[in-house]
Amino acid sequence: MRKNKLLALGLAALMAASVAGCSTPSASVDDTKAAESGSDSSQRAAAGEKIFRYSNTADIATIDPDKTNSVADATVSYHIYDGLYRNVQGELQPATAESYEVSDDGLVYTFKLRQDTKWSDGQTVTAKDYEYGMKRLCDPAAACPASYLGAVLKNGAKVSEGELPVDELGVKALDDFTLEITLENPADYFVSMTSMSAFMPVREDLVEKYGNEFGGSADKQVYNGPFVVSEYSNGKVELTKNPDYYDNEKISLDGVEILTVADQTTAVSMFDAGELDLAEVPTELAAQYEGKTQSYYNGADDYAALNHRNKYLANKNLRLAMNYAVNREEYILLTHNGLYQANQRYVLPQVRGVDGEYGTEYPLEAFPLQGDMDKAKEYLDTALSELGLSSASDISLKLVVSDSDTAKKEAEVVANQWKNNLGINVDINMVPYATKNALLVPDSDEYDIIMSGWAPDYSDPYSYLELWYSTSGYNYLNYHSDEYDKYIDASKTTSGKERMDNLFNAEKTLLEDGALVALQLREVPYMVSDRVQNLGAYFVGLNYDYMYVDITN
Repeated sequence: MRKNKLLALGLAALMAASVAGCSTPSASVDDTKAAESGSDSSQRAAAGEKIFRYSNTADIATIDPDKTNSVADATVSYHIYDGLYRNVQGELQPATAESYEVSDDGLVYTFKLRQDTKWSDGQTVTAKDYEYGMKRLCDPAAACPASYLGAVLKNGAKVSEGELPVDELGVKALDDFTLEITLENPADYFVSMTSMSAFMPVREDLVEKYGNEFGGSADKQVYNGPFVVSEYSNGKVELTKNPDYYDNEKISLDGVEILTVADQTTAVSMFDAGELDLAEVPTELAAQYEGKTQSYYNGADDYAALNHRNKYLANKNLRLAMNYAVNREEYILLTHNGLYQANQRYVLPQVRGVDGEYGTEYPLEAFPLQGDMDKAKEYLDTALSELGLSSASDISLKLVVSDSDTAKKEAEVVANQWKNNLGINVDINMVPYATKNALLVPDSDEYDIIMSGWAPDYSDPYSYLELWYSTSGYNYLNYHSDEYDKYIDASKTTSGKERMDNLFNAEKTLLEDGALVALQLREVPYMVSDRVQNLGAYFVGLNYDYMYVDITN
């Protein structure tokens, strides 16, 4: 994320909320208080209201759509704001936009907006609100974490870097209900991006009125989605059905309660006690709840990021040795009881390809599931010769990981495999989650290896691959490849199968260079109350879609 797309870089923990530079409740509450606060929703339910209840492991950091910096935050934004389009489990549906047209060169999108959409204070939602929201996203003065997403817009990158004024951004309200958006390059996936928090409308008058306090409390924001925020406090967020939403009759819920429960085991206990309607099941409890869970891929692609600034990791053969030395099947068995999927490539196979899923159209098994120790040792011998070393024990690397028990276990397993199979020394350095994420910037020398991950912003391989372009603001691998850049550049000026071929070639190049060590894809087990109907789960932009949820007795 430019400097902050660290949104998903580690965010991968489903529903975890990383803190961005924005207004937040003062603190989270402990699990006991969270359980006690659940009584509020029980009282509302007893009164006959339909309340959907779930939890996050950290507080919702913001209700300002431009400042969203985690999947948990984005999930809330999805339900309190309406973008031009909605992504309903992978299917794009019109929201505020009635229709759109695209110019022959694929650069200019003209959206016609509905005229019956209202903000929660009664004002009409206009194209000007979308124009302002996108300009604010890219305005360096606003310091929006997801400003990197604005690079898809004409002059977006230059505006974000302060090289051009905000008025040069390729977005313009032609009238109250017509919005013209010009792209930097053709982007087949652009319409799907309009469902994201970063492209939601924002009221300029309220930003000017509240300044830094905009979105800092429920009453210092307005909403145009199916729900409004009725409470935004430490440890708890409450949503209430929006009576002014244009599609109100399709919304069955009266409200949503979102609690902060730091420990997932506690959340499972609350689910068992009927205090939550949705709970994710930690892998260590999966056997206990076998047959009671559902699962979905949350889009997170976890890997060991290798810092190419390190004198040893700058060596391609050493990186390949480290890739072949990892037994990914053993890794997921020891770290997550085999419940995640070992990853032999980089891009999530389920993202959209040309006509179907990318992984089906472009299959790839870059490294064997169980590793290949013979190849690992061949590459290691070559690397030692090139580095002028007599033994792998001469190599010592620092592996940085966040300070959770799960992260520690993941680091220990992969470090032991490298030690046992190659003989290299890996020292594990545990730091707070926020500290680890702050290190994920180009040119850092604070780590040699760092456990990280990525979740896509939209269903397209480019969302994964754009990170490692040589001049990318979030290329914390410090990976530089003319061939890789060539394929990424070509993908920006092509479309259809030709474009996807270029992206696949970029992915292959990345893996052939051993640029990182892909480890796992997260298939997250969760439980849903029998009284809940129509809950959706998807890996792009949000985790759970409860817009059309109904509650039955």
